[in-house]
Amino acid sequence: MTDVGHHQSSLANASEPSRDGGAPSAGRLPETLRPYFELPGAVKLLCLGSFINRAGAFTLMFLTIYASEQLGFGLTFATNCLGAFGVGSIVSSLAGGHLADTFGRKPVMLFALFGSAVVLLLLGQVQNRWLFLGLVLLFSLVTEMYRPAASAMVGDLAAVSERPHAFALMYISFNLGFAVAAPVGGFLAQYSFQWLFAGDALTTAVYGLIILFRIQETLKAVTEHRQPGLWQANGDASSIASAEPTRQMEQKNQRVPWSDAIRQIVRDRTFMLFCLATVLTSAVFMQAFSTLPIHLSQLGFSKGQIGWLMSTNGVLIVLCQIPVTHLLQRFDRVIVIIAGELLLALGFGLTTFAFSALMVFTTIAIWTLGEVVQAAFKQSMVADLAPSELRGRYMGVFGLCHAIGTTIGAPLGGYVLESGGPQILWPGCFVIVLLAGAVYAVIYRSSVRAG
Repeated sequence: MTDVGHHQSSLANASEPSRDGGAPSAGRLPETLRPYFELPGAVKLLCLGSFINRAGAFTLMFLTIYASEQLGFGLTFATNCLGAFGVGSIVSSLAGGHLADTFGRKPVMLFALFGSAVVLLLLGQVQNRWLFLGLVLLFSLVTEMYRPAASAMVGDLAAVSERPHAFALMYISFNLGFAVAAPVGGFLAQYSFQWLFAGDALTTAVYGLIILFRIQETLKAVTEHRQPGLWQANGDASSIASAEPTRQMEQKNQRVPWSDAIRQIVRDRTFMLFCLATVLTSAVFMQAFSTLPIHLSQLGFSKGQIGWLMSTNGVLIVLCQIPVTHLLQRFDRVIVIIAGELLLALGFGLTTFAFSALMVFTTIAIWTLGEVVQAAFKQSMVADLAPSELRGRYMGVFGLCHAIGTTIGAPLGGYVLESGGPQILWPGCFVIVLLAGAVYAVIYRSSVRAG
């Protein structure tokens, strides 16, 4: 473990006397929980802020219902708003990654969070459909810069062996907040949607204050010496599952021009295949936040019921992420991701036959388990593949692929639901996720051959 990993408790402005922040001694901790208590203090603060922010993230969750029903813009326009969000995410993911590698992780995160709070307040006041669409686009351009910067910071703070646990804890915090936001947002939406925008802006700004006063910059001159095959330009995937590189601090800064960075990323065959699968999976996963709420509303569920059903996702992630990550840590990461894809395909496919609350709950539980299985390992794999001086941009490209999937998935899903109905939409989701699983199978086969 390097200086970046061992001494980042100081990133919390010396609020923690040791790296584990005064956690119980390792001997008294269950084996499953020990790795999480031993994470750097700054990672824990980021997770706390992520929870607070997500606990008030009502806007996107109810955006399609708000735009289609409250403002009367219609189903197609409402899902197109999420498509516009995806378009902005494409730009901001790349820009956020580049800026995080150039100017630092912290300033990018601060701009994204405080800027988002302002746009959210404006978004709740407009009634014109085109101004509303423009503000959704602006919101995505600003807020999505946060993700690659935050992921790069976590990658800076955690050693390779710690990264699955660090990203898992971040993911748990994110989804614990989601579990709170879904029922609270559903309750507030029954009285006034304006509370959703105000609450979202408030919690976003609070997270910004945590970063402003409690987190220090992590972009340092780090040169990583990795085992062959982890991020070589030829894309050899042989060491993905077990790579354990060492690090060495140097005094000189490394700034890689965009042109050189893009060439290196494009030559990384493993990462390019990973990106293709990410686009496919994200296009389907976006249905959970775009067409699924509308589909449930069409089935006769109230906004409150929809909120509680959607909270199933966050609750199960909070309950299952730590034990599942611990259980699967011993297996090949690509195999774990493939298993997650199969569960995602099954869950979304079975939505075709879900008409009761129990069946909807069951399908959400199945695809949520698929999400849990692969979540921490996907981000860990990206962090492992990326050299330190390109980590922000690797995370940016990863976010870009997610944004492309969002851009395609939201409007396409809305069109299919409106024109073909749920009997076409959900089986189509099943097939697309299976294709993504096949791409991961190609990655695994390449790693075995290289092994």
